[in-house]
Amino acid sequence: MRVHHVALQVTDLHVARAFYVDVLGFVVTREQGHSVWLDAGGATVMLELCAGPVVVDAWAADRAGLHVVAFAVAAGERAAWLRRLDAAGVAVDHVSGFSIYFRDPFGARLALSHFPDA
Repeated sequence: MRVHHVALQVTDLHVARAFYVDVLGFVVTREQGHSVWLDAGGATVMLELCAGPVVVDAWAADRAGLHVVAFAVAAGERAAWLRRLDAAGVAVDHVSGFSIYFRDPFGARLALSHFPDA
């Protein structure tokens, strides 16, 4: 068994598409009226339109449920990703020894991670 796709609910497909394609560099593989499918380096991320509301809570390690969707990057790309996120106006929530944490425009917690490579 393997993960088929990760679906993220968004309230504006145009804004979501721009963020995931222009900022993160994912490639659109399929578009429908209610969803956009993206190739994230071999993994499929689906952006699905919902009515809302957008709920953004503070990062809390002590709650159950989805914690983060982490995308793999090379350790040597870390500084470039920090610059790219900053240039796009994306606020970084937290930086650990292996990951850069931030949110998409709809509050989904994302990370760029190079674990276990130092």
